Amino acid sequence: MYKAVVDRFASPYGFLLVMVASAVLTGCGGGSGGGGDHADGGGELIAAAAPLPSGQVSVSVTRSNIRRLAMAGDAFTASVTASWSATNLETRRIYLQARDTGTLFGPAVTIAARAGANVRLELPVLSDASAGEYRGRIELRACEDETCVSVFPDASTSVAYRLQLQPAPDWQTHQADAAHRGYVGMLLDPAKFAKAWEWSRPPGTEPIGGINPVTTADGKVYVTDDVYFGTATLRALDESNGAEVWTRSFGSVPALNPPAVSGGRVHVAVTGHEATSLWTFDAQTGALIRSAPFEGQWPHLLAPVVHQDAVYTGGGYYGGTVYSFSLATGARNWATKSGDDDMFVPAVDDSFVYHYDGTGLLQLDRTTGAVLARIADPFGPLTTGYSYHAAPMIGSANNVIAFSGGAFSGRASSNTEQYGQRVLTNFLLGSNVLGWTSANAYLTAPALANGVVYAARNAPMSLDAIDEATGRVLWSWTPPAGSGDAKFHRNVVATRNLVFVSTDASVYAIDIRKRAHVWRYPAPGMLALSAGRTLYIATGASASNGKLVAIRLK
Repeated sequence: MYKAVVDRFASPYGFLLVMVASAVLTGCGGGSGGGGDHADGGGELIAAAAPLPSGQVSVSVTRSNIRRLAMAGDAFTASVTASWSATNLETRRIYLQARDTGTLFGPAVTIAARAGANVRLELPVLSDASAGEYRGRIELRACEDETCVSVFPDASTSVAYRLQLQPAPDWQTHQADAAHRGYVGMLLDPAKFAKAWEWSRPPGTEPIGGINPVTTADGKVYVTDDVYFGTATLRALDESNGAEVWTRSFGSVPALNPPAVSGGRVHVAVTGHEATSLWTFDAQTGALIRSAPFEGQWPHLLAPVVHQDAVYTGGGYYGGTVYSFSLATGARNWATKSGDDDMFVPAVDDSFVYHYDGTGLLQLDRTTGAVLARIADPFGPLTTGYSYHAAPMIGSANNVIAFSGGAFSGRASSNTEQYGQRVLTNFLLGSNVLGWTSANAYLTAPALANGVVYAARNAPMSLDAIDEATGRVLWSWTPPAGSGDAKFHRNVVATRNLVFVSTDASVYAIDIRKRAHVWRYPAPGMLALSAGRTLYIATGASASNGKLVAIRLK
């Protein structure tokens, strides 16, 4: 007598699995029964399953998330969610594979999938993808094996993409660019951060020994000596290892200020009576292009600003002056008298120049320097004649944000931080009125990213995220207890996902979404972030100690 058991059930992979149990032959003494195949002396008889038609599989996309705009070097993925259905698969497994038919994403990703379930597949962007426009399709296929050697016929679909990878900007001047937002729109992974190298200003007899805030371009970082009647040098260092590419000495000068770099040229001001001049060099070779004199008693300045066809800088005798020079010839375009003596630079856009003169915001015609509008600031009416130690920051909604009033540092050098904290004021350009003034006073040069102003204050110690539209503090961060950090210093740098800020002991990276720090380097300083994804720390909490640390962020 035969006993046969047939069990049918659904596997975890979503196909119907048919199992046919053994038919057990029973009898006496192993004698033969009434027909059928069997093993000599008795045993198991394997029943054959009836053949099923060949499997048919269909694949559908339920959701896709592929960026349209990103920055070259960002680490991100193309995400596609898909599901599948099938008939008559017998015991074959199903794998879903996503692959890029273009040249931007890879490698292919394959996942075992259950029928009807949504499966998310993510393809990483290639780390060496250069700036440009990319077009292609993310193709999804149903396969019988994990390597997709065997693909089910007609079981595929695809999603088209068109993505623009923008080139990463360099740190060209004070707080990154002519808008002074301190923002570089790249995505960064703190797990990849590592110190690359450290450089120190060569020893000499000059008493200051510090360096000014740095700027970057095309794989180089540009450094100037902060001097007080001493031998001053401009240097170009290789971003990969800190080696000197070229140096240019100015001899003994009263003061050398921070450099600006744009369009293959480096611009830097020497200041002090008859020595006051704006120097321009070839950024690749260091060759002198020209020197354009302007007026200056004993001013110290922030880095010049380059925008379109002109270079802008502060300066002036007995009160400040904003200067514009032709980028092509070096000839002076115009000079507009301001209030504060020094330590300022204007913000510039395609039409206007914005300058805080100690008592309010001036809107100047970019071509002529004529004052088109003035918005008085009631929080700084008695500070004319002091150093400013700041620059206006162009907002994202026809507004400019600036510190109210001047400041004092004892030495009025870009290497030396000011003592006092000041409120931030939002000037509305269309109506020429004040929008808001911050409830707290801040010390650090702020950053602006995606409608949020980031600024740090002391007493109490707090990095605040401030709503650009209302001035309301959205959230705050403080260093962890027991960290040894007592005060914030210097400037804030923002990216798409992180905010960098310095205390008197460390530099932190704060995750904007988590509102918690995800990285720390045990030295304070002035910060700059290059297109090559290198964070530079000109070390020293309130004054430079002459060292530059490079942190590789990729």
